[in-house]
Amino acid sequence: MLNKKSPKCSPEYSEEELAIGAVFKFLRKSKGFSQKEAASNEISIPQLSNFENGKTILVTHHFIALLRNINVDMLEFQNAYNQYLKNKDILLFSVKLSDAVMDKDVSKLNLYLNQIKAQLTLDPQNKRLKLDAIRIKSLLYFVDQSNTINKSEQTFLINYLFDLKEWGMYDIRLLGSCAQFIDVIKLAELTNHMIAPLQANIELYHIKHAVTQCLLNIINIFVEQKTFEPARRLIAYLENSDIHEYFMFDKLTLIYNKANYSYQKGDADALDVMKKCLKVLEFCGCSKTATQVSDELKKLDHHD
Repeated sequence: MLNKKSPKCSPEYSEEELAIGAVFKFLRKSKGFSQKEAASNEISIPQLSNFENGKTILVTHHFIALLRNINVDMLEFQNAYNQYLKNKDILLFSVKLSDAVMDKDVSKLNLYLNQIKAQLTLDPQNKRLKLDAIRIKSLLYFVDQSNTINKSEQTFLINYLFDLKEWGMYDIRLLGSCAQFIDVIKLAELTNHMIAPLQANIELYHIKHAVTQCLLNIINIFVEQKTFEPARRLIAYLENSDIHEYFMFDKLTLIYNKANYSYQKGDADALDVMKKCLKVLEFCGCSKTATQVSDELKKLDHHD
């Protein structure tokens, strides 16, 4: 178990900087690596000992090499580091938000929003906190459409996304959560920016998966707004991206979205495909998603 301790350390480094060594030590020992094995030919054992015990810090290229030596990637390290400092982990926070939306738990989402607002009162110019607040408000809209984001928040969000030169996990999830508040022309442009082949991290496993989930949500928005051409292009993009069989839910969602696209364009038989997707969800025990899909299909039947 990773417990925070206060090492007797050099006053020239901050608590956050020295926590890096403590977390590395925990991960090294938990993986069963000795200091000699972790240091390898990268640094000396005394240097590693000083790093782990709060007496010094390492330059970045040495640190990355040491992580590789103990078979830990940056996502694992970030998660352990945030737990150690009791910080909010990006991925865990995203999961909590998604769970609250699936449960239609307005009170929990409002709790998260109020926590962000309290932090903003102390640091009103904090860009990350502003974006977090916008994201939570956008997610609240899914469960209670009386919630919305105002014009200035929309402008702040769109400007931030258009200024990005490299899209990371946070940015992809942000777009996926807030897409319904962006007009379809700008949304199509932003989506093209996100999946541009010049993105350095676009082929990373977790980035690719996040992009897929984001695009599936955006396809649904385009179809709902009868903006069929960008929806068609994104469907083709995902079909060509060869979603791995491990992500069966994503593959099923793509089939459902493509059928919905076809149905909205006049293919009545596509409704049968959507109903088959519902049966798969029910068979797999995905009760919350199945309920959402069932409600959508009832609306389509009623509309007919």
